[in-house]
Amino acid sequence: MALLRPSLTLVLDLDERCAGEKTVLEIKRGYAHVGTPVIRTHEGPADAEPSNTMRMLVNLGTYPYLRSEDTGADARWREVIAPWVGSMLHKLGNNMKVFNDRQRRIGLPEVTFDEATLEFAGGQFVVRLHPQPSGLFDPAVAAAVDEARTLLNGGALDGAVSVEMPAPDAWREQRDGAWEAWIDEHPEALEPAAPVEEPEPEEPKTREQRLEEDRIAKSYENTAVPATGSTTLPRPEREVEPEGPEPFDCPLDYRLWAVTFADGVTRLFDSATGTFTD
Repeated sequence: MALLRPSLTLVLDLDERCAGEKTVLEIKRGYAHVGTPVIRTHEGPADAEPSNTMRMLVNLGTYPYLRSEDTGADARWREVIAPWVGSMLHKLGNNMKVFNDRQRRIGLPEVTFDEATLEFAGGQFVVRLHPQPSGLFDPAVAAAVDEARTLLNGGALDGAVSVEMPAPDAWREQRDGAWEAWIDEHPEALEPAAPVEEPEPEEPKTREQRLEEDRIAKSYENTAVPATGSTTLPRPEREVEPEGPEPFDCPLDYRLWAVTFADGVTRLFDSATGTFTD
């Protein structure tokens, strides 16, 4: 049991406005250690902000783990899948935050995801998660995913094919309210960014100029190291990067779920009380 380990395929569906060549290369490099990234693009509406989504395809080979009636499924979920989900959400959320921090430093657009879906058992059960604006997931989300699987097998969510946490309206209300409050404190965030000035191209050097520069660089005067003690060596000075405004972020309440059943009906579920509210 302990030797089993799920594999993860990340299907990243990006708005074309976020899918520049350099950004896609950075995504492939930045997400390769989390899972196998597959990049897809779509054309977003011109009058709306870019919207990106992420699918997390969870694979455990032929071993069943979703339905309790399958032999060994509960043990595999408890000992393999549940801890892995918690670890993966922590790793993925932290990766999204670090990735965008680096994007800002190197002058490339940030890539945020409105939705991250966990697809279990070949898509038999899907949990749609809305990460925080920074990309992080609250540690309690992993426990909510575990609870959804328990309720699915216990009968409370019998017939459900997907659960969205938090429910769409609850997510938008929390995000928009937090954004308005944050903008009131950081109005400078709405100011347009200063244009980046491209350096003037240098004239190509002749072969003789390059040879002369190489000769000087390799001369004795430029390569000889004077004898010195370790106490007299100069300390390297790190270049301090100017700190910009703290990016927008807010915690999310995952209490309300949107539960969709096989017949297409979606109902609002209060996970704190374990009851449907509609």
